[in-house]
Amino acid sequence: MTRDIGRFVIDARYVRSRPSGIGNYVAALIARLPALAPEARFHLWAHPEHPVPVIAPNVTTSVVAAAADGLRTLLSPAALDPLASDDVVHFPFSLLGRGLPCPSVVTIHDLMWLEHAAKVDARPLLRSVRASFYQTGMRYALRHATRLIAVSRSTADRIQAVSPESSRRVRVIHNAASPAFVPPIDLDASLRRAAELIGSPEPYYLVVGKNEPYKAHHLVLQAFAREARGGELLVLVQRTRRGAGLDRLAQELGIAQRLRWLPTLSEPELVTVVQAARALLQPSLVEGFGIPALEAMAAGCPVVASDTPALVEVLGGAGLHAVVGDAAGLAAAINRLRSGSLREELRARGFERARAFSWDVAARQTLEVYREAAAAGPDEARRA
Repeated sequence: MTRDIGRFVIDARYVRSRPSGIGNYVAALIARLPALAPEARFHLWAHPEHPVPVIAPNVTTSVVAAAADGLRTLLSPAALDPLASDDVVHFPFSLLGRGLPCPSVVTIHDLMWLEHAAKVDARPLLRSVRASFYQTGMRYALRHATRLIAVSRSTADRIQAVSPESSRRVRVIHNAASPAFVPPIDLDASLRRAAELIGSPEPYYLVVGKNEPYKAHHLVLQAFAREARGGELLVLVQRTRRGAGLDRLAQELGIAQRLRWLPTLSEPELVTVVQAARALLQPSLVEGFGIPALEAMAAGCPVVASDTPALVEVLGGAGLHAVVGDAAGLAAAINRLRSGSLREELRARGFERARAFSWDVAARQTLEVYREAAAAGPDEARRA
């Protein structure tokens, strides 16, 4: 007997004025899902800053003031907004709260809070509080979500290692780059605009991402000090904790005057800065996916990354790799990029590799997971 399907309820509270990886992930899905299933009903939980994240005939919205990663979400998510037993609710940020009356889908971006908490937050006191919160929500999601979406095969493998009983409920759905990340139509124009944003026309290597221990930005500084030549710059676009812990290292290495710190950029500005870079450097110690590397490839920018499994998976042979934690290996890769023919080869290979990832495909696959969860029914959730 086929069950009636209620609404597909998507927690879209990460879609807000301040950009984030999870916010971009959710925005990409909700921009596509309603048109893929016009007969279905979608309901969004929206942040007060962005009360109407998408408009479509089959979409309704509730503004939920509680924080997406707050205690109310973890302890009593069903109290945030009414849910029916035939709904399916999607939490896109690796956590699941208790007491849901309906099937649930949770996207697992990585398991770093479970496996590498010290690499996620270098502040011991704050880390202890955050780790307790995230570990509780992640463990509950692994045990009790009706379906789990892993953003990479590498993340699915970590789920298998940490929670083998969860494997049958995991579906791998890759992220993708924003359609805005494309090779420059006019490289000279991109170079000029990037020079305005950076404040210098000198060639530069680029780092994009949060300034957290697992991103290993200190390795980039060490490699740059070892290998970069006069006139070359290192540009760091850091969404959080800009320069924290790195300013002193830059002084010690004698490269402080050759670094440029940029705040959060608009998407067009970030695309330009990526297009004009000599290379994107992503030496992460661990990753769940690696969006900056994928965006760089889509924009025709060569990538040098660590060989942590997720980055090897995403690059698919289209970039250069250094051993995790090896500043000398990263410096050697930077040196290899001095070959113009290699840079052009990597640009071409990277662009082709990036085409293998699509938000349209991700949205279709996500819709199928919703339907699987709906077919499983509320009883599976109630056994949690």
